[in-house]
Amino acid sequence: MTLAQLLDRFDGVERSIVVVNRTDPDPVLNMLADTFGEGAVDVTDGSLAGDGGTGSGRAGARSDLAGSRSGGVADVAGGAGLSAERLTMRSADAGEGPVIDVDALRRNDAVPFDGDDPEAVENLALLVEGDEVVAGSTLGELGDAVLFVNSDLYVTGTRTLEDVDLPSVIRGLDDTTFTLRGYPESNRQKLLLITVSRFIERVAWMAGDGTLRSSFQRLSRIDDEVGTRRVYESVADAGVDTHLYGVPDDLPRGLDAVVHGGDGPDFTNSWFVVYRPPEGPHSVGDDTGTDLGRGVEGGVGLLAVEAEPRVWRGTWTFDAARVRAMNRYIERNL
Repeated sequence: MTLAQLLDRFDGVERSIVVVNRTDPDPVLNMLADTFGEGAVDVTDGSLAGDGGTGSGRAGARSDLAGSRSGGVADVAGGAGLSAERLTMRSADAGEGPVIDVDALRRNDAVPFDGDDPEAVENLALLVEGDEVVAGSTLGELGDAVLFVNSDLYVTGTRTLEDVDLPSVIRGLDDTTFTLRGYPESNRQKLLLITVSRFIERVAWMAGDGTLRSSFQRLSRIDDEVGTRRVYESVADAGVDTHLYGVPDDLPRGLDAVVHGGDGPDFTNSWFVVYRPPEGPHSVGDDTGTDLGRGVEGGVGLLAVEAEPRVWRGTWTFDAARVRAMNRYIERNL
């Protein structure tokens, strides 16, 4: 078995991103669609309805980049706005997007909104799975994380481990199988991989124990990228058993880590960052408080493979069985 075949064993869920109350949404929709890649994440323009009434604000057309949305979400009589737990996708022929009940949205702890006037709501992105709103973030939060930044923040170390956090919409993409394109096909899609990788590295650093396994394709990248070198110095110095994997073109020196070199496809075509806590991956309850705490307590992993040149297919997860499978395969085979 290879890492690509391991990834094939993980079923992915389908989710959509709905952007509400944008007067001119196309640039935002296109940027989101470009950032989150193809297939698993649909990007749609929607609007909010007040207190179960008819839709307020604009119900805009779908982004051309969104692709087709799978069925199974029902309309309701009279076109009333649905709750945050029950969302309707209007007919594409009608040229309208989802309408969500603003009152129910206020009651959804996963969404950063507590206002009264649906027409005052803008710059809000909602993550939808089936007919349920599972997370929400402002476009400002998404902009600070991935939309309006570039990889140089991480390469140079300008964004430190303390600065790394995931907006609710990105955290809600765990267990989604994504396809992302690298440069020059896309200038921003790989940033999602980089951001999630740094999040997992921060989890390991905060834990101060356990095991972190990370791939770099070429091991020379660790010393070539100042920010990456600093991250792994910090993680290793914190007491984490740190393992680095890649083609041994130039081995990192003076780093308290175990280096694994090879030139097979698992080394050349994989991108993984897997944190295993000392007692092994396990499910944790909501009492951890944050997703950082969830990762520290139970483990978290990212696995992506380069399916074709500069095209990455992968997933990231808190699921104990998946984290365990990733760690076990890497430990035994690389």
